[in-house]
Amino acid sequence: MYYKRFFVLLLLAVVASMGIKANGESTVIKVGLEVAPPFVISEGGQLSGLGMDLWQQIADSRHIKYSIHEYELEELLKAIEMGEVDIAISPLTVTSSRIKRFGFSQPYYITNLAYAMKKEKDGDMIAFLLKFFTLDFFKAVFSLFLVILIFGLVVWLFEKRRNPQQFRKGINGVGDGIWWSAVTMSTVGYGDKSPVTPLGRLLSIIWIFTGVIVISGLTAGISSSLTVHQLSAEINSLDDLRKIKVGSIPSSGTADFLYRYKIKFSDFNTVEEGLKAIEGGKIKAFVFDNATLSYGVSKGDYDEVVKVIPSSYFKEYFSFASGDDGLLKLVNESLIEIVESKDWEMELKKYNIEYDK
Repeated sequence: MYYKRFFVLLLLAVVASMGIKANGESTVIKVGLEVAPPFVISEGGQLSGLGMDLWQQIADSRHIKYSIHEYELEELLKAIEMGEVDIAISPLTVTSSRIKRFGFSQPYYITNLAYAMKKEKDGDMIAFLLKFFTLDFFKAVFSLFLVILIFGLVVWLFEKRRNPQQFRKGINGVGDGIWWSAVTMSTVGYGDKSPVTPLGRLLSIIWIFTGVIVISGLTAGISSSLTVHQLSAEINSLDDLRKIKVGSIPSSGTADFLYRYKIKFSDFNTVEEGLKAIEGGKIKAFVFDNATLSYGVSKGDYDEVVKVIPSSYFKEYFSFASGDDGLLKLVNESLIEIVESKDWEMELKKYNIEYDK
């Protein structure tokens, strides 16, 4: 009887030890990722980056054992949805369509939409002239000339009888009025023509103050137009994206944004491919998030040929993704502590990442 009890207890101990081993193995979770510098960087078979460092800190603080599995972006999204991976640590953008498929952690980084475009060569006079002599510029000049003509014609009507020496009859007198109007508006004031009638002088006062406002507005408008063109290179609104050939990465948060606003784009697998397409003139702009584009330009030696222009049209919230709410809750507890710590800013600087304004 004693031996029977001994063997039963021994059997139970073996089964329990097997259960402990099985449970231990079940704690090794599958981590999915897509290489997306500077958040997930692959160099010489080693993984690094802001997202990798963040996940490692979380795993260490929670004693999580894990295995890494690399995917392309679209495959990674399917793997999360189907439960093939427990959590994805690539910088996935939180979107309305994705949040219906799986859950997200608290965002750990927020960035803006941006455009990568080819830089113009210094000293390109033709490009400068095309920027300066735009349709809006010619509209402004025409409107200004029309106002000058109206004031010149009115003053001529007031002055032609009592001041025929300065404001002659006929078409020459109209020209005298236009000359007076232009000189007065520009505040040059040569003094060769000046009204003598009460109505003419009243009109002069009105036109002097009006001219100051008109010239100031025209100057500010031209300066603003040149500045905007210099910075945005023909992209001032979402409508401008529809007029040029753009590229992006399919299945990304940026792609969802472009689809939503019915903006057609060419597909590229990586930011590197998109930057090469800009350099080669295949596309006019590559649209993606500012942090990734800026990193790609600086690390890919594109600084001399490509510039990154941030926009305020769309903000992207980068998070981890998982179909396991319990795991996300556990991750969030550590993630928030890390992001709120003083060391987080040092992590950002380590990869030359700055918070977008």
